[in-house]
Amino acid sequence: MPIVVNGCSFTHEFHLDKENRWTTKIGAIENLAIGGGSNERIFHTTIEYLNHTTPDVLIIGWTNPERFMLYHSNGSRVAVTPVLAFNEQSGEKHDEHCKFYYKCCHNQFVNFENTLHYMIHLQEYCKSKQIKLLYFNSFFTKVDATYLTGVARNAFMSRENADIERMGIQENTDVLRKLIQKLDASIWIKELWYSMEEHCKKFPLHDDVHPGTEGSNNWAELVKKYL
Repeated sequence: MPIVVNGCSFTHEFHLDKENRWTTKIGAIENLAIGGGSNERIFHTTIEYLNHTTPDVLIIGWTNPERFMLYHSNGSRVAVTPVLAFNEQSGEKHDEHCKFYYKCCHNQFVNFENTLHYMIHLQEYCKSKQIKLLYFNSFFTKVDATYLTGVARNAFMSRENADIERMGIQENTDVLRKLIQKLDASIWIKELWYSMEEHCKKFPLHDDVHPGTEGSNNWAELVKKYL
């Protein structure tokens, strides 16, 4: 049963020896993840893979939508996070990409809306190809009414006066809610929006964020129940 995984550092787990990673313990044959990776990268690299290979199982650990992916003029990919940007291929830091993106391009609403579209598209694609698909969140704020309203405040809308802006926020909140309603909760590990970070916080951490060997092993046992 070929298993392919994609995600960020919670799936890559470069901080652990390969034999101790949860992806190794569940028997994944291909790990497309990279630490610092964004949902854009997860989506595009998954599509690239699915265009030439059809696995039996695909597992995706979605990450914080504050991240993004840009390209360098030399054709390489640059992972962009709020704290740094780096070249995927060489590891070279690209501070200029980070400064440019968060100053001129970043929009919280757009990133989250795009993430929902990525989730829905892969969900429907895998159904059509009879690929078993599992989702989880690597680490992410709980998606509740407060979060959705906060995100919707950043959408492009008329802000001519307070009433118009209020209606715009509500309209864009509804846009997000309708997309979320299209998500198939049954393909999520444990429950919709379930987080690996939350699951593993009762175990010793490798650093301030990432699970250590014990937490990763426990997560692997949970994932196995859904295979």
